[in-house]
Amino acid sequence: MFNSLHIRLFVMTLIMLFALAMTGGILLQKSYSLVQINALKEQLKVHSYNLLAQIEYQDNQLLVPRLLPDQHFNDKDSGLYSIILDSQHQRIWSSISAIDLPNFTPNEITVGNWQYSLANNGEEELFIARYGVSWGESRHSQFNLLLMADMKTINEDLNNYKKTLLISLGSAASFLLIMQLIILRWGLNPLNRVINDLKKIQGGENTQLSGSYPKELQPLTKNLNHLLEVEQSQRERYRNSLADLSHSLKTPISIMTGIVHQDKIGLTEKNELETQLDKMTNTIRYQLQRAVNGFQGLYINRIPIKPMVKSITDAMQKVYSEKALTIKLDIPIECHFHGDENDLFEVLANLIDNACKYGKKSISIAINSTNNILIIEVHDDGSGIPKDQRESILTRGVRLDSMEVGQGMGLALVKEILQAYQAHLHIADSSLGGTCFTIQFNTQFTNNN
Repeated sequence: MFNSLHIRLFVMTLIMLFALAMTGGILLQKSYSLVQINALKEQLKVHSYNLLAQIEYQDNQLLVPRLLPDQHFNDKDSGLYSIILDSQHQRIWSSISAIDLPNFTPNEITVGNWQYSLANNGEEELFIARYGVSWGESRHSQFNLLLMADMKTINEDLNNYKKTLLISLGSAASFLLIMQLIILRWGLNPLNRVINDLKKIQGGENTQLSGSYPKELQPLTKNLNHLLEVEQSQRERYRNSLADLSHSLKTPISIMTGIVHQDKIGLTEKNELETQLDKMTNTIRYQLQRAVNGFQGLYINRIPIKPMVKSITDAMQKVYSEKALTIKLDIPIECHFHGDENDLFEVLANLIDNACKYGKKSISIAINSTNNILIIEVHDDGSGIPKDQRESILTRGVRLDSMEVGQGMGLALVKEILQAYQAHLHIADSSLGGTCFTIQFNTQFTNNN
């Protein structure tokens, strides 16, 4: 029931409106009743002053006219009564209307003070105002003036006011409830738009939440878009990793194919086959790990560079044996790479493979490290790469030879790996006449990671 925001907000609004209506109704009712009672007090005070003006005090006796100017005091059951009591609370005078009323024994009251109370006379509820007066200094000259009014009219007014108030507050609450429902529908409409936009994404119409949303929903939509981007990136990484896997296996398979076609396979060739099989196994494990984690979280090692380069160039000599390539290495033995061994192998294998593939006779590989910068240079004496095509060859699916969409992805893989290490790749003309690929690794960055 309360899994709906509409229902939650509606119930809370209903409770709030009920509480406000009840509180407001009670306060208004008490306020109206207080106003009515105060008005009655003032009315009785006026009657008392008029009565006092009619009274004379002679020879220790009060002289009060039988009939009073206000006819209500002269008629029985008129609802307005007056009684005068002496200091002993004995009645010494009453208006004609109050002949049948009891004295309503009061509490002690001092001269000049008012005292108010309620009393019942059968079914009649009376409001009593008592006032202490004195015509001398002795106690016998002190009297209590009682003025009483029937509460029937006031109670009827209060009941009518309650009904009117109930109708008014009920109408106001109903109106506010309807307005709140409209506001809720309008206020929650952006959530409905988010739901509809998500359905469009699910249906393939959109790739992101691109609508204009209130600032309260922007963190949600931003996180959802980020989640969608991560998911799309994950799927793209899966596709790329499968493509990279086939590309990475191409060189070991070529080497193994060349060995298999030899007339005799000796111990050296057998060891080479085992080496290439190990590389294929490691490559498959590496690419699957990349597909799940990307380049994040891969372990960091201190990898000697020269043995790896020597292993790759020896393999390339066999793959491109018909070219009789001359490969010159300038690599100090102390040069090390700080990172994942498979990453370094992918980078070097792709660059050296391209140099051997497109070079004519001479290949040069120079590596040095200084001031926390590892520099790798791969030169070839091929026909080179036009300047306007040096960026496009780093795009996945573009080949060096045809510059058309195909299976070319080696340099794109190199670029992705280098981006993970925040390394830089520069393509320039080589002193050998072909192309020079230069890579700069910040070894301080790789150590920190």
